[in-house]
This record gives sequence, C-alpha cells and structure tokens, in this order.
Amino acid sequence: MLYKIGKKLIYAVSKLPFGVLYVIADIIYFLMYYVIRYRIKVVRENLNIVFPEKDKSEKRKIEQRFYRHFSDYIAETIKGLTMDDEELMKRMVILNPEFINQYTNSGRSVFVYGAHFGNWEWFTVFPLNFTNCGVQAFYQQQSNKLMNDITVESRSRNKIVPVESHRGFRHMVECMKRGENNVTLVLGDQSPHRGAKKYWTNFFGQDTAFLMGVETIAKRTNQVLVFPSYKSYSRGHYEVEMKLIEDDPANVDGSILIDRFAAYLEDDIRSIPELWLWSHRRWKHKHENFPD
Repeated sequence: MLYKIGKKLIYAVSKLPFGVLYVIADIIYFLMYYVIRYRIKVVRENLNIVFPEKDKSEKRKIEQRFYRHFSDYIAETIKGLTMDDEELMKRMVILNPEFINQYTNSGRSVFVYGAHFGNWEWFTVFPLNFTNCGVQAFYQQQSNKLMNDITVESRSRNKIVPVESHRGFRHMVECMKRGENNVTLVLGDQSPHRGAKKYWTNFFGQDTAFLMGVETIAKRTNQVLVFPSYKSYSRGHYEVEMKLIEDDPANVDGSILIDRFAAYLEDDIRSIPELWLWSHRRWKHKHENFPD
C-alpha cells in the first residue's frame, strides 16, 4: 500500500510546472543543507582534497551551490518522468549529436562513459538525438523497491533499455550476435567496493581508485568510447558536448582509457564544480591498503 501511494505521489508531483518544483527544490535545499546537514562532512573533506588552493569562503560557496544543484537534480529527475520530449530537448541540449551519429550510421556501437555530474537522468534525451541505433543505460539495482522502480522507469523513457550493470557484458555480446548497434550510457565515477577490480590513477593530485569494467567491455566489443562533457549550465538547462575517448579501444591499453576519462572529468569538475556529486566518499580507499 505504501509503495502504491508513494509511486502515485511521485508521479503527481512530476506533473507540476517547473516553477512549483523549484520552490519545492528550494525547501529541500534549506532542509538538506541547514537542518539535516546531509553528508556535510564528506562534502567538505572532498572539497578540501580537490581544491586545497581555495580559501574557506570559496569552498563554502561551491558547497552551497552543490546543495542547491543537488536539490534541483531531485526535482528535475522527478519531472523527467512525465516531461514532454520537446521540453526535454530544450533543457538538455546535446551540442554535437552528429559526432555520435557518424559512428552509429556506419554500424558502430558507442559507450557514453559519463559520471554523476549535471543531471545524468536527463540523458533520456539520447534517443531524440542519436539515430539508426538503440539506446540503453546501465544501472545498479537499489535495495529500496520504490526508488529502484522509479530509477528504472526514468531510464526507460523513449524506449531506452535499462540493463543491470552485472549483466552488461553478456547483454552487449547478445546485441552483437543479433547485429544490433547501440548507444549505451554508463556512469564510471563510483568509488569501487573493496572486492572490486580497481585501477589507480592520478585524479586531482590523489592516487584514486576507479572501478574497472567499462573499459574492459569496450575493449572486448571494440565499441567507441565517448565522454559527455558539460559546457554550460543554468537552472534547469544543460549543454553537453560529446568528446572522444577512443574509437579503437580493442587496440589500446585499458588503463589509458580510464586515464582519459579521469582527465575529462577533472576538467569538467574544475569548470563547473557544483555539478559533481560531492556527497560520494570518493577517496575512502587508500592504495597502500590494496597491494598489487
């Protein structure tokens, strides 16, 4: 019963106009930042690691802008469940869709190797931009059934196929056997758990663990690897440029692919820092605790 009520409520809120949703987002911001202090210690630790050259005042401004954007992200994700395609394309602009289409038109599949940056749920705009291919999105199953179902429904918009991450490679092989080419979105900035296969690279001057997997699938299937770089942002509006990581990953060392992804992501974070998900414990693992 609670599940049904919760789901109906979320969809009802989704149909509210943006103006009302942003008032709700402002309330969420106030509660999250000033009352609950949601993961404030983690955010500040991360900001101190990434921006040691900035003074306290500068870092507090980034911190506040992050919480404002994160609150907007929550409202925007809910709105994305029912927003019409025309408005979605106005608010989430892919600056160079032809860059992807040149590969898919020639029968190549493309991995869009992104991060928890901007509004990753609005990449449901992909099928409206990339022609002659299917679109799919990897996701991690969540323990909360309501949140998991909302995530799956959000990422299923416009006939996008949601694929659980642990099935990713098998699913790709099946697509290849059927002769299908696809654009696949996967987020690659999660901090890997202790037992996961990791690659350590320099990220903001820190020896940082990145989860291995995307580059392995890209190499074994030789899919073009692309990074979605945010070029502009205002409340409720994003512009994204697709940048090539590698178009022949089968013949490139996997570590190089992760290094290029990390470099692109670092550039974006330095450019628009509030759009990154600072509440993740990105540096909770130390390399010395994981002997090679």
